[in-house]
Amino acid sequence: MADPAGRAGQGAPASSLQPPALPCIRRLLAARLLFVTGKGGTGKTTLALAFARASAALGRRVVLVEIDNQRPSLTEYFGRAPGYDPQNVGAGLWIANVTWPEALEEWLGRFVPVPRVVKLILGNRMVRLFLDVTPGSREVAIFARLLLLAEQFDLVAVDMPASGHAISFLRVFTRAAGLFPAGPVRRSMDDAVAMLRSPATHLVLASLPEEMVVNETIETWQRLCEGVPGLSIPLVVLNQGMAPTLSDAEAELLERLSGSAPDPGERGWRQTELLCAGRWEAEREQATDEAIARLRRQTDLALLVAPWMGASGGVAERVRRMEALLVRSGAVAQASAEAPA
Repeated sequence: MADPAGRAGQGAPASSLQPPALPCIRRLLAARLLFVTGKGGTGKTTLALAFARASAALGRRVVLVEIDNQRPSLTEYFGRAPGYDPQNVGAGLWIANVTWPEALEEWLGRFVPVPRVVKLILGNRMVRLFLDVTPGSREVAIFARLLLLAEQFDLVAVDMPASGHAISFLRVFTRAAGLFPAGPVRRSMDDAVAMLRSPATHLVLASLPEEMVVNETIETWQRLCEGVPGLSIPLVVLNQGMAPTLSDAEAELLERLSGSAPDPGERGWRQTELLCAGRWEAEREQATDEAIARLRRQTDLALLVAPWMGASGGVAERVRRMEALLVRSGAVAQASAEAPA
């Protein structure tokens, strides 16, 4: 379910990138299960890392999880590949990669308590073929692992696959439940649905100020609301936003120079370079305004705009800045709530 009360100030200029007071940030940092998804390249892994670090900094035990990723994204940040079993990577923070074969073996072990028999079952070619084609079997085993981790940690933060795959993963529990009227698969699906509808479970969307990306973000939100009823989706983070940096006089100069031929020699080369940079900033500012306006108009999500960070500092610096933005936004909301009337 969306969260209209957590929405950013509607009266503020669309291009304002000051951290708004977002009460939903505090709930997200206190979640038990937090999914982060978005179109590939929108910064969802950076966002998941930032939420995990910020929650761990509050003294919580947090495990940051990838789902069956053959090339884990967390390796670049931590310098090691996450394994199936959680690995401690800092104060209050663990990482893991929930892979399908290991999750399936663990899930079967709950109903077949003899490990040797489990291996015999999984070693049967026909059984494996059946499991590979049975709707929901992969998702059931992986989600069962997430539920187990939720019993061991205060927060399970999940860096989900890109939005299309994330939708398929999350809605299978309601769509395929009718195929299993009873039995362990049905019980596991019911457990998953109950957790998805829990007030301690949330999903956050990552987006960019680009038309096609915003289109997919809005579509993802709509499909999740329809396909996973009861799932809390309170926030979208618009990464790489650009606040206005040019004064009116500079914008007028840019427009005038754009219509004239460059001067000859080195001066003309520098003029061309300056014009290209100015046009890029102006276009990014406009794209940010348009993305904010569309997300506010077509969804009821709270909106947090993360400023353009450039390429300096690498992934560690991007995560640090994103974490600081989340903490500031949550702190603003808390201060506003505690201020005397």
